[in-house]
Amino acid sequence: MKDSTEEDFFFNVGIDSLGFYTSKSYVDLEELAKFRDIDPDKFLKGLLTKEMRIPESGEDIISMSVKAGQHALLRGNIDPKEIDAIFVGTETMTYAVKSVSNILTDVLGTSLNCVTQDVYNACAGETLAVLNAIGLINSGIINKALIIGADICSYELKSAGEPTQGAAAAAVVISKNPRIAAFGKKFGKYSANVNDFYRMPYEKYPVVFGKYSIDSYIKFQLGAFDDFFQNAGPLLPDYMVFHSPFAKLPLKNVQNLLLNRWDTMKRILFDKPVKNTDSIGIQEQASDYLKELLIPVIDKINKEENVPNTDELKEILFNKLTYKVLPTLNVPMSIGNMYSASTWAQLIYLLETAVKENDLIYFGSYGSGATCISGMLKVMPEFKKIVKKTPKVEDFIRNKERKSISDYEAQRKGIDADDIRYAHIEPIDSKENFFIEMTVCDDGCILSNLEGFNYCPGGNTRSYKKSYPMYAVVKSDPVKNIDEKDFLSESIVRLSIDAKKGQIVEYNLLRAGKSETKGCVLNGFINWKPTYKPISHPLE
Repeated sequence: MKDSTEEDFFFNVGIDSLGFYTSKSYVDLEELAKFRDIDPDKFLKGLLTKEMRIPESGEDIISMSVKAGQHALLRGNIDPKEIDAIFVGTETMTYAVKSVSNILTDVLGTSLNCVTQDVYNACAGETLAVLNAIGLINSGIINKALIIGADICSYELKSAGEPTQGAAAAAVVISKNPRIAAFGKKFGKYSANVNDFYRMPYEKYPVVFGKYSIDSYIKFQLGAFDDFFQNAGPLLPDYMVFHSPFAKLPLKNVQNLLLNRWDTMKRILFDKPVKNTDSIGIQEQASDYLKELLIPVIDKINKEENVPNTDELKEILFNKLTYKVLPTLNVPMSIGNMYSASTWAQLIYLLETAVKENDLIYFGSYGSGATCISGMLKVMPEFKKIVKKTPKVEDFIRNKERKSISDYEAQRKGIDADDIRYAHIEPIDSKENFFIEMTVCDDGCILSNLEGFNYCPGGNTRSYKKSYPMYAVVKSDPVKNIDEKDFLSESIVRLSIDAKKGQIVEYNLLRAGKSETKGCVLNGFINWKPTYKPISHPLE
């Protein structure tokens, strides 16, 4: 592979569209630290994390997957019927038996002739799903796949893992002739049996082993890095993206690569010019830590190469790494650990903010247990036509609502039906709008759209076809209660408590509150209900 060129290194298969979603509710980690009687620097400097996103009332991985998937289809102007595979990477299991991907085919309206699969492999789930899609598309078995990584990172209150929590979904559409980025034909792979992080059946929270888990992450990233660059020939990345359980860990990994793979890193850092990154805000704490981690690196290089000016070398390395590594850390620093979505949320952010045509991006995706897969993307000429459309990751980072620690702790205890209101809506006139066709029971829960199976198997005999607009305007004052017969009116919908008359709202699929659960839940079903919330991004 030593004589390979870019033309023969990359598949004609890659990312054709993309989408992202996270909740707007966040916890400020400085406030959390003070509430827990902990030095705030333990979170801010020790983890390089400022905020963590938490699911809003009723949100789960189905809710987040629906939004990220809708955004990917909408931004790429892709007819859902073109999608003939949906793969979901997650470690936040909804059912022990039943795929999330099957629910998404119905809600998103994809082809019935669709391959569906949920991929459970810790945080590497979405990446492994992407590999599946590349192989199936390249062999002609499928044409276009929607891949979604969706997770809710949850630790016990007051535990060491609590400040690393996060929640998000990242979606990519994979196809031939990709408009955004093409995948390289070689991937780095490294896997072994390591008990660094796991959750036993029926246990609510995972077990993690501090330094042992960190050492595992760094070891496996190094193994995948070696495997990739042994086969990459002369190709060198413009950017590097690594899975981020917390934002400090990717930088620890970079330090390890500089100390132990200097020959390769030297080529990556010095053989490609650094471009202007002034348009991307870099977190001050990340910059400070980068300077700190370079001290032992410079010492080692100086001993081995007798550098004439170590201060100058440190400045050069700092500038190059600021450009190549730091931009994507804005995502985990603002959202927290996204598990399966982590690497892909950062890649989406990078594609939306920094890259240029023909840029190369190296990524290292880690999953506990453990495995690491690394690869390379090449940015396509048409990518800006898609990534310039909203909603972008930055829109979600900016659109946020701070939760007090007491509200956060209360929210962890369950869904509150008092958070729901009802009102009349009217679809907005916009080229971005579309309608979601659903079958619901007379309690408002979703049923299958498949002819012959579009009724409640639990015995509720009435079902209704409804058409929900993606975007609408609230036309009446929201009320807490309505007559049961009115709920099935085409224009009356469930609303989140913060929605007001005159606002533009968007469709979401949320779990029902405790006092709303009727026959569906009593018969063992998990009931999701269409619910409108204020929009999270500006419309075109």
